[in-house]
Amino acid sequence: MRADLRRARVTAKGLVCPLHRWHFNHLGSCDHVPGGAPEELTSAHCLKVFPVSERHGRAFLFAGAGAATLPFFEGENPDEFISARAWGLRGNNHWSVASANGFDLAHFEYVHQRKPLQIHSADFSQPDRCRLTLSYRIKPSTYADRWLVKRFGDAATLDYQVYHGNLVVARTRIGAFENRLMSFVRPEGDERFSAALFVFTPRSGSLWDLPKNLLAGFGTFRFFTHECEELRGVTIDPQRLGAHEGLLKDYFQWLEAHRSQRNPSSAGIGESQRWQTKASSTPVMTSHT
Repeated sequence: MRADLRRARVTAKGLVCPLHRWHFNHLGSCDHVPGGAPEELTSAHCLKVFPVSERHGRAFLFAGAGAATLPFFEGENPDEFISARAWGLRGNNHWSVASANGFDLAHFEYVHQRKPLQIHSADFSQPDRCRLTLSYRIKPSTYADRWLVKRFGDAATLDYQVYHGNLVVARTRIGAFENRLMSFVRPEGDERFSAALFVFTPRSGSLWDLPKNLLAGFGTFRFFTHECEELRGVTIDPQRLGAHEGLLKDYFQWLEAHRSQRNPSSAGIGESQRWQTKASSTPVMTSHT
């Protein structure tokens, strides 16, 4: 009957449908029907379930086929970091522009004044993840950049990873300073997207942990808010990318191959929201009864 399970009640055993009080366990099977017998139900009455990870008070859901593990920064333990809140963004582009932006080195250099020095690796060989690592030099043109360069120097490195098209894990080092960012991009039609940004800072047990994280998050949020304004209305046609835009071309080829593997009958980039995030109290088994 297509009841809205976003309004379901969460119990220790699963979900309770708000319409008829059917009880669904963590496997998606109905194990209690008021006035009826669960054994009479068919597989059509089961819910589709997804892998879920809980981290820093949020539930992260993988909505793609098969199993997937929520990634983190290589060599780091999530329990040793704090992420106080999700910072929400909206953009007026196709969702793929948001994740592709990290591979646009011309934009990186001439708009953000970050001159690439060396590409250490550009790996598009994995079906569910691509990765770019590079070193660059900051040519300060903003107050924030002038402060960073004065405090930490102008030499920097970037480790930029995209999982399943819509989850970005990026780590920036500028001297002793590090910024760790996870971004979940959600399509909203053909020409709009929203994103949830999570900035991670080391947990020390100090009263300053929360203010430090909020300050780092706010700075990152301001940077990408400005980025969304710069990219407003921008479209990328992979067929028209030239040799000087090789990384962007490689990225879109990887993205199309990833989508085709997940759905062989698909054509074009289309939508992707493999990874989603919600407050951890929100029901994550979604279907209808």
